[in-house]
Amino acid sequence: MSAQTPEPYAPGARTSSARPSPALPPLERPSPARPSERVDYVDPRDRVVAQGGRSGGAPDGLLKRYAATVCADRAGRVLLYRRTSSTPVYPDHYDVLIGGAVRTGEDYRAAALRELREELGWADAPGLAEAYRIRVDDPHGAAFLTVHRWTADRPPRPDPREVAWCGFVAPLTVVTGGYTPLVPAGAEAVRRLFLP
Repeated sequence: MSAQTPEPYAPGARTSSARPSPALPPLERPSPARPSERVDYVDPRDRVVAQGGRSGGAPDGLLKRYAATVCADRAGRVLLYRRTSSTPVYPDHYDVLIGGAVRTGEDYRAAALRELREELGWADAPGLAEAYRIRVDDPHGAAFLTVHRWTADRPPRPDPREVAWCGFVAPLTVVTGGYTPLVPAGAEAVRRLFLP
């Protein structure tokens, strides 16, 4: 079964294919030099107990926090995007989770709103709601991931540094292999939020 190519939202003036290049990249690449963001580290009960740089590993027994949003349209399709080849984690992979690290002093919802603004140009997201929170292991170690859900009321304006391609697609297409490679946490989010 091949995926139907939805109308893409091109970052900037570029357009790109809805398919990744045939050669699969490694799961993680070194990130470019940039000032280190400060993040909170939490205990296993999600209580903030320390702060540190985002790029370093969490101290023993502590976890980082991530906030993400799964966006849908009014027709029930999910916003799927392909990460750029320069993204440090899962380059050139498809994903539905728009998000990143929760910075020091932020709560999960504030971080989710910031990420929607930075990656897709949405300055606000009326009705944004937390869907679930789980503990995950990602390429940077153990973390709490809080997933929000939002029904988009306008088209995205993707940042070409973060998003190579995006478009709304049927949730079933995402989890049945219509788009590969797919970030595992994104596939899990579609199963939890869209499929019975």
